Amino acid sequence: MIILPFLPEIALLGLSILILGMEMGRDGVAVRRGGRGVFHAAWAGLSAILILEALASWTDLTTSIGSYRTSRDIGLWKQIFLLATFATVLLSPAYFRAGGNARGVLTRPGTFYALLLLCTLGMFALISARDLLTFYLGIELATLPLYALAAFQPKDGDSVEAGSKYMLMGGFSSALSLFGISFLYGSAGSLGFDALNLAAQGNSGTGLLQIGVYLLLGGLGFKLAMAPLHMWAPDVYQGSPTPVMAFLSVASKAAAVAATALLFLGPLEPLRPSLIGILSVAAVLTMAVGNLGAMRQSNLRRFVAYSSIAQVGYFLVGFTGESGAARVALQYNLLAYGVTSFALYFIISIIGKEGPETLAGLRGLSRRSPALAALLALTMFSLAGLPPLAGFLGKFLLFSAAAGEGHYVLVAFALGNAVVSFYYYMLLVKEAYLAPADEGRSAIALSLAHKIGLAILALLLIVLGACPGVLGYLQAVAPSAG
Repeated sequence: MIILPFLPEIALLGLSILILGMEMGRDGVAVRRGGRGVFHAAWAGLSAILILEALASWTDLTTSIGSYRTSRDIGLWKQIFLLATFATVLLSPAYFRAGGNARGVLTRPGTFYALLLLCTLGMFALISARDLLTFYLGIELATLPLYALAAFQPKDGDSVEAGSKYMLMGGFSSALSLFGISFLYGSAGSLGFDALNLAAQGNSGTGLLQIGVYLLLGGLGFKLAMAPLHMWAPDVYQGSPTPVMAFLSVASKAAAVAATALLFLGPLEPLRPSLIGILSVAAVLTMAVGNLGAMRQSNLRRFVAYSSIAQVGYFLVGFTGESGAARVALQYNLLAYGVTSFALYFIISIIGKEGPETLAGLRGLSRRSPALAALLALTMFSLAGLPPLAGFLGKFLLFSAAAGEGHYVLVAFALGNAVVSFYYYMLLVKEAYLAPADEGRSAIALSLAHKIGLAILALLLIVLGACPGVLGYLQAVAPSAG
């Protein structure tokens, strides 16, 4: 049946409606019990959808309905989105319980999970698009629920400010994208990717096409938090609830990277040589802004924001490589970055139970919880790109893709930035191992669920870096992409 490849999308929509219905039907009970029912429905449903998506990808079947397409390569992107959403759901229950976080208790867990699922559905539409209209609708569906999620703690002024700023900047980004799409339509005479590709092959120097591409790249740059369009990220990351910050940092960034890859490694590929200069300058600026900004932060949320901006710079380096190598490098690095980031967010969530999420909160962590301190060190080593961890192989692939096209100066600058980042990542390790614990701080007791979750993340950090199996699978799938 032609509908089978689209079952994950149908299941995502159905699951979000089911969870909203559960909350509406048993609102008071759900809130009092910390939303356990909707939480179990969310993670169990996402597990089933992930299995469905993996099975659909395994069949190597390409199916299209109108301007919407599924294929094995597209399925890989969707699995990355699903894994990020799944990890966000697992991170969130403590924030709906009294004492789960020092900033206060979140309410309406059903609405929270439903919005996450709708964001994921938007990401599915975005990466499955075969014309610019579906592409734009996917961007909007993936972004609009995030404005509400960023302001999901309405009694917290920072959260409200985060939602307002994100909505304002997001609106500007959408306007830029829409203007860009209108210019591309004017140049190609159609919204379809095939017509866009023909226009790019035959009219690479025309003004309409170039203006459209620059405007669309600017719109996507906002989503990526690419310098100098990154200004919203530190404030939004600081004000959003931690699970939302994690989703923004990993899933939303993955969607923006996928959207950029879909267009600039797809129908606009013929224009890429003329964009290498802009991408290189943006990469240099983004790495510099991210790394220099992270050095001055004492708040862990702002630290994460600037660190993630620097990581965007590394992704942009990968975009200068040959399209096949770039696609594999981007997907692999997203996996590595996602695992590493969620390990850090779980640590932040545990620290945040007792007080503000700052560098000072990490003092004496090695004495309060040796396992947590060890995972923090492993996470920082991976983000800095030390072998044999996941972050090392991810950066190696991105830099190799760029070097393969002769962009040695850019790669040298990226390597220099990786060395700089090692300094500020080690500041967190220093606080955990060398700084004395504040008086009155007791040992941290980890629940069994935390121990299992953190052990899995630590294992993945090592396996993704040392085991080439995942990389081989991505390389096998990449040639079929189109």
